[in-house]
Amino acid sequence: MQFIRNGSFNQKKLRLTLLLGATSQQGFDDKGNNTVIVEGLRVSAQIRNGGGIIAPTTQIVVYGLSAEIMNQVARIKWNTEETKMNFIRLEALHNGAYTLVFEGMISFAYPNFGASSESMLTIQAVTAIQHQIQAAPPVSIKGEVDVAKLIEQICQNIGMDFENNGVTTKISNPYLCETGLEQIKKLCQAADINLAIEARKVAISNKTKGRNIKIPVISPNTGLIGYPVPNLSGITFQCLFDPMIRFHGIVQIKDSLISVANGMWLIYGLTYHLESEVANGKWCIDVSATYIGEVKVAK
Repeated sequence: MQFIRNGSFNQKKLRLTLLLGATSQQGFDDKGNNTVIVEGLRVSAQIRNGGGIIAPTTQIVVYGLSAEIMNQVARIKWNTEETKMNFIRLEALHNGAYTLVFEGMISFAYPNFGASSESMLTIQAVTAIQHQIQAAPPVSIKGEVDVAKLIEQICQNIGMDFENNGVTTKISNPYLCETGLEQIKKLCQAADINLAIEARKVAISNKTKGRNIKIPVISPNTGLIGYPVPNLSGITFQCLFDPMIRFHGIVQIKDSLISVANGMWLIYGLTYHLESEVANGKWCIDVSATYIGEVKVAK
């Protein structure tokens, strides 16, 4: 494992882990190490979750890496089974400790040596993309079946954690011949329930109820930026980065001058903007949410 650190700037911190998963690829150094951890370099990341996509996606630009590292990660021959095993993890410093923001497989990466005085590597990645392209055992069951139990079984087969938030729906005679994540998506559509994909987790919940996880309270004193904007679907707002804000979780808006925005909201869209090692870098989340009325707060 190789570590790259530059400790001269300590405003906003992002830590990046790159792992070469393809056995045919040589390592990052002459010892064959297949993992490199990057700290203290300038990084710009945008992460999207929601908006019809099955899993989180990201575009990350990292500056100042060596040509050797960039060339190992770069995927000019993209969309091959082997190179889709290259892995990236992004963590953000929050309250003195690193918290996981994104984890997934690299779908495309390319270096740029001439756009500025600094070299840069642009990486595009998708969470759990391997489970969207790798074959999974078909599922065929006659009669009625508990959707949550079946999804949990599929998660065990593909090596992902499972979170059930009170789903008890049953369906009849399911037949599934897709990849693992497509099977889960198809089951959620048949049961009319919400599906959230995170770094290593599949979470399901009943529509309009949200996940049974802790609820962040966002106010002008706790990170709300500007004013929420009401719309036909609910509201949109921007706030400082908070790892408690999660897809299909619930958020409480408090003390906003836009009084209709105060209350409990179910999150259906997230876009993270995170920049490290740059003055006035972005460190915020754009949130889209819909009104759900009275909700009990998880303790």
